[in-house]
Amino acid sequence: MTTTSLSPDAPTAMRERVERGHLHTPLPYGVQSDYDRGDHQLDLPAITLDNGIVRATVLPGLGGRVWSLRDLGADRELLLTPERLRFAGFALTDAWFAGGIEWNLGTTGHATTTCRPMHAAIVDSPTGQAVRLWEWERTRDLILTVDLALGGDRLLASTRVINPDAEAKPLYYWTNIAVPETEQTRVLTPATHAWRTSYSGSLDLVPVPQPDGPTDISYPVASAASADYFFEVAEQTGRSITAVEPDGAGFAQTSTDELRGRKLFLWGNAAGGRRWQRWLVDDQPYAEIQAGVCATQLEHDLIEGSSERSWTESFGATTLEPRVVAGDFAEAASAAAAAVADVAPIDALDAWHRRWLADYAGQTPKTGLHTGSGWGQVELALRGQSSPDGVRFPVVEDDSRAAAGLLAGESVDEPLLPLISCRWQQAVEHAPVGWWRSYALGVGAHLAGDTARAREHYRTSIDLHPTAVALRGLAVLTDDLDEAARLYSQARELDPSTRGLLTEQVELLLEAHRATDALEVIDSAASGLRDHGRTRLLRARALHEVGRDAEAAEQLIDLEVPDLAEGDRAIGDLWRQVRPDSPVPAHLDFSMTGD
Repeated sequence: MTTTSLSPDAPTAMRERVERGHLHTPLPYGVQSDYDRGDHQLDLPAITLDNGIVRATVLPGLGGRVWSLRDLGADRELLLTPERLRFAGFALTDAWFAGGIEWNLGTTGHATTTCRPMHAAIVDSPTGQAVRLWEWERTRDLILTVDLALGGDRLLASTRVINPDAEAKPLYYWTNIAVPETEQTRVLTPATHAWRTSYSGSLDLVPVPQPDGPTDISYPVASAASADYFFEVAEQTGRSITAVEPDGAGFAQTSTDELRGRKLFLWGNAAGGRRWQRWLVDDQPYAEIQAGVCATQLEHDLIEGSSERSWTESFGATTLEPRVVAGDFAEAASAAAAAVADVAPIDALDAWHRRWLADYAGQTPKTGLHTGSGWGQVELALRGQSSPDGVRFPVVEDDSRAAAGLLAGESVDEPLLPLISCRWQQAVEHAPVGWWRSYALGVGAHLAGDTARAREHYRTSIDLHPTAVALRGLAVLTDDLDEAARLYSQARELDPSTRGLLTEQVELLLEAHRATDALEVIDSAASGLRDHGRTRLLRARALHEVGRDAEAAEQLIDLEVPDLAEGDRAIGDLWRQVRPDSPVPAHLDFSMTGD
């Protein structure tokens, strides 16, 4: 979601943070789009923490997601735990799934690491053994560590973000928590105002719970449309946010003061929001409550060079009196904050954090439980550094091995994704001559805006060894649509199985008003690519462009696009064009604005 306007009420410091640090590419990560909507049996590694009071289940292979948090005394699941993993194109690198508690470091959006493995090992904590998760986040070159421990009936997450480099960097961090949502779920936090964003592209300061408005958004289902509310939390008994049911049973998050932001994301009760929930979690309604380093997710703070930032969060059950839950918002929010402070006192949480930071955060991980990527080890080798205290980056047999060879003076002959940071670009400059070196330098120049030099490098790469990726780079830079289409055709001859190339070629042809050519390209593709939901959507667009609306409607009526992105209205908008006399079928309505 991109902000196009900022409220006049926004302070100068917020404006500066909104303008800072946004990434224009997820590179050096590639997209993760190789998933579908079918049911497949998966064996996922899981780590369980259980003290007889509360049980947490963690998925280290999927971003360290806390998949379940169960109150054993009440026999109650505190989080949304879907029956199936359903992937969709919500993350910075595409694949994302709803549910549990996720850790988002990088830039606005679900993190690059959300569906990637993290390192995990046993460590000590002030209350006994804990699980440490850690990984090198490559878009920012920051290290994330999260220590998960149990303290009574609370799950405690003590987090460090480490900047290994001398330069200051933009810092974006949010913890995202999915909680079950009923018709009467209420979300409470001590605030009188919130910064509201919707899919219309604005950020506005509104009163909470909007007493003069049509809805009380502390009840998530009351909202007509999907929206984010970033609360201006009052600093009274600590920063907290609670989701509670009419009987008083609820879930609460609180933290040390470093996490100042609190957010409610709600799907709303419009047809599109409801459709998203059914699509993502098999009709298990949910809301998201979140906590971050800035007031909103459109801002980036700064982390100074050769430094770190840290905080501790507490997650667990809470209980309010039913009459309080149903009462005045301000009184209910104050009571909720007090209830959280009773079970997770902020002074005790601060003391825990200080002790953890002084005595435990820097300890060497013990028994290994799971292996993440090898990129931390290679990035440290690039810098001539050793692992910071508290983490251990091993050699891993993944794509990082090609980069390790590059540092050893070897040529890269495999399709390694370009290494785009300034440090890596310098290393690439000194690499042996070869097609990958020229391609990687072309991508670096491309991202720097030096299109002439980028074209030169791409052409050199093609001369040395024609590849689909270098041809695609030229196609993206070419203003002549016919020439770009030709380059895409050449790229697909070399790599006919990559769906992204087909998608880009067809979209280019449609942009050039060459719908007939687009249909020919689709029809000539392999059946696996041709039958994908995204390709079928493009085929429907092309059919509409050539006046074959009845056939276009047939393509749409049972369409599922697995990698549908958040806020994507393409299906419903196309239906309105091909069937203007018929409302959008409910299963095709993914509008998030309530219209």
